[in-house]
Amino acid sequence: MNENLSNAAYFTFLLGDVTYAVEVTTVKEVLPYEKVTPVPRTQAYMKGVINIRGTVVTVIDFRVLFGIEIKPIKKDTSIIVAEIQQSDGSVMTFGFIADSVNGVGPLSQEPSAAGTDTKFVKMLGKDGNSLVLVLDLGMIFEEVEKRLNS
Repeated sequence: MNENLSNAAYFTFLLGDVTYAVEVTTVKEVLPYEKVTPVPRTQAYMKGVINIRGTVVTVIDFRVLFGIEIKPIKKDTSIIVAEIQQSDGSVMTFGFIADSVNGVGPLSQEPSAAGTDTKFVKMLGKDGNSLVLVLDLGMIFEEVEKRLNS
């Protein structure tokens, strides 16, 4: 199956020791990590909010949401600002923390092994010799919204 997905570019980043990717079209910008203002009485994965040129953006920590060990903030830690279109046509902007950012490029699709099919992972990709988990930001945001409303 090792099909090259050359029509799509992916933005890759690290969470812990695992490489993840999102479609590059969802990434609005990458910011160096800055202090996030916590919002009281929210889920642990909701790190808080930041102000980006007058716009308040919610920051989510996928490491907490996915149950990945949290590493200390370092100079490579970034906040990736993403935009996804919701089912009602509106655009949702949010940030998420990455331990480091790798870059942009094509991935080849790999067959998924048993047990790797989760609602947050759109596909299993390969960048050279490295496996990459391609995230479905729409599904992640739906889950976050569902948990906030319950």
